[in-house]
Formats: sequence, C-alpha cells, structure tokens
Amino acid sequence: MLGFAVILIGSLCLAAQNVLLRVIFSESPILGQGVWGGFIPPTVGNSVLVLQMRSLLILPVMLILAPWFYPGTQQALRALVKPDQRSLLWRSLVSSTFLFLSLTFLFIAIATIPAGTATVLFFTHPVITGLVSWRLFGDRPSWVRLTMTGTVLMGSVLVVPMAGAISPDQMWLGVGAALAACVTYSIQGVLAQTCFRTIHPVPFTVVNFVVMAVLSTLGLLLVTIDVPAEAWGVLWGISALASALTLAGQLLYNVGIHLVSAALMSIVAVSNPVSTTLMAWIFLQETLTLRQGVGVGIVVLSIAILGYEKAQQSQVRPKV
Repeated sequence: MLGFAVILIGSLCLAAQNVLLRVIFSESPILGQGVWGGFIPPTVGNSVLVLQMRSLLILPVMLILAPWFYPGTQQALRALVKPDQRSLLWRSLVSSTFLFLSLTFLFIAIATIPAGTATVLFFTHPVITGLVSWRLFGDRPSWVRLTMTGTVLMGSVLVVPMAGAISPDQMWLGVGAALAACVTYSIQGVLAQTCFRTIHPVPFTVVNFVVMAVLSTLGLLLVTIDVPAEAWGVLWGISALASALTLAGQLLYNVGIHLVSAALMSIVAVSNPVSTTLMAWIFLQETLTLRQGVGVGIVVLSIAILGYEKAQQSQVRPKV
C-alpha cells in the first residue's frame, strides 16, 4: 500500500507539471472561477524556450543531488570519456538526444491540444518500445502483447480531438507532435536500456540533463521566440515550480517502483496520463467527449495489461 501511495503522489506531481505547462500556453478557466494563463503563444520556438528554462533549472540541482543518490556518480562520468567507453558514451549521447526531441515534441503537443489528450497519446510509447525491441533484439511479442498493441492503436484514434473542437492545423500539429514524442521516447528508452547494462541510471540521468540543456540552448538559435516583456517573471516562476514538481515526481516514482509488487508495476505505466487527464478536467475545465473518454479507457487498460504481462514475464524468466 505504501508503494501505491508513493507512486500516486509522484504521478500527481508529474501531472501537475503537465497542467502548468498547458497554462503557460493556453488561457484557461482555473477551477471554473477566473481565466488565467496563455502567457506566450504556442509556437515551436516558445516550446523549446520552456524546455531550455526547465533544463537549466533542473541541471544544477541534479548535479548536487546525484552524488547523494549514487556516490559513484563522478567516477562513472569520468569513466564515460575514456577511450574504451566510447561506444557507451555515444549511445548515452544519442539516447539523450532522442529524449530532448521527445520532450520538445511533447511540449509542442501540450501547448496546442488539451493536456490530457496529449499525455494519453504520448503514453502509448510502451507499444512502440515493444515493436522496436522486436525489430532490433528479436524480442517476439506474445499474442497478449500483439492484441493490446491493436487496442492501444484503436484507443489512440478515438482520443484524437474531433474536427471543429480546435482548428484543423492546431489539431494535427498537436496530435502529430504527441505521436512523434511517443516514437522518439521509445527509441531513447531502448537505447537507455542498452546503456544501463554498464552505467548506473543516476549518472546517465545527469548526461540526459546536460545534453538537453545544451541542445535546447543551441536550438534557440534556430527558432524564433515570442515572449512579451511582462511575461518573463511569471514564466520563470512557473518553470521553477514545474521543475520542482518534475524532480519530486521522478524521485517518488523511482522509490515507489521498488516498493510495489510486480502485479502493481503496471500502475506506473498508466498513472500519469490518468492523473493528467483528471487534473486538467478539475483545474482547467478541459473535458473529453464520450468517444475520447472511451479511447482513454481503452488505452489505459491496454497499457496496464501490457505492463502487467511484462512484469510477469520478468518474474518467470530464468536467471543466467
């Protein structure tokens, strides 16, 4: 029960930062009382800017906390630049680059379509990860996984906003960005798993944030940002709060994973999109049509079954 509660709190933290991201780009009726938000236009350049601000805020905190979480962090990072670790270094950098692309696409999606819809589409990534693993490593999916893959895709189609709810250009940009985030996150996940055979997740995460800070800063040279002068203060304030929620959520997630049984591991896969959808409904008055609600239910149930099946397979897989 403790593990379940920890994961739930972590999920709420991550959902809250998704909702805050939506508020940055979209004016919303907060709790149905007053309209607030929409401080900057939902453009690609502004999405990269928000990602850069968050990366710059999280990176120094991560550098301070990393040795506390894993005392061998500095040694692992120094070893990473040695000639015999060049393959690991390149895989870590490429994985981090795909993570940067994934978060950039996700920020664009949340900026242009409802936060719950964008998050549900993004969290179909376990399906893509399974297909990539099958193609690269010969990890042939079971009939359960294949069936759930089909139902996830069907649910994803139902989740897409109806024509007329938002402009067609905005809808397709948001949906396309969410799906692109899903695919790029799946690729980085597969690459990360190959890295974890050699490097601990904590120094690997430090590499992630360094790469994201560098790439997002360089990316700002290639895009146009549009931020009113009076919006900078609230933008930094929301970014700082969102960064704190992100760190707290990830920490609680990592702690909770070690406390729950294999049967409850599937909660990890579905708690974030469900929490984001509920919080967006409560705080931003973002509602789903019946069709979208059915789609969310199908995706959540299918991902939960996939997570449970994977946990069961890990339990029965013989040790070698």
